[in-house]
Amino acid sequence: MKKKLLWLILHIEETISVIGLSGMLLFTIFNVVMRYAFDRPKSWATELAVICLVWATFPGAAACHKKNLHYGMDFLVNRLPENMQYRLRQVLMGVCVILFATLTYVAIAFTIRTTKTTSFFMVSYRFINSAAIVGFLSMTIYSLYFFIKSIKAPDYFKQYYANAYQETDDMKVELQGEQA
Repeated sequence: MKKKLLWLILHIEETISVIGLSGMLLFTIFNVVMRYAFDRPKSWATELAVICLVWATFPGAAACHKKNLHYGMDFLVNRLPENMQYRLRQVLMGVCVILFATLTYVAIAFTIRTTKTTSFFMVSYRFINSAAIVGFLSMTIYSLYFFIKSIKAPDYFKQYYANAYQETDDMKVELQGEQA
């Protein structure tokens, strides 16, 4: 039981995102069937699909940040000497800490001021906007963690980036006339 709870805590962003994506998919398919097969679309299904989309997006972005799965424009960084690459990535992670902390603050302030509710279920937009708080706060924590690791454990930080850029067999692209 403890092991499962620990796993859930360590993978909370992925879990929330998968639940959100699954809900969005189910509600959207349901509404498409109701619209085209029975000519009776359900407005509540669209509302729930949008809520699920929001809750899939922000925690999903945090999950990708945690695993360094966001695309980057590293064509300039990769041309730098290895030490300069390390320092630049360290600075960028520091910028991420500041950026995500600021976005967390803005999301909290925005959520607190929200008074609107959804039209069908009358769900407060505070619940919907809370997804941004969860996502940005999570990204702030991970950015801070990786920034501290870049200072205290440089090899770990280098490995964090190295794993993201390893080319696997399914990623290799062969152009016509070239051999891999």
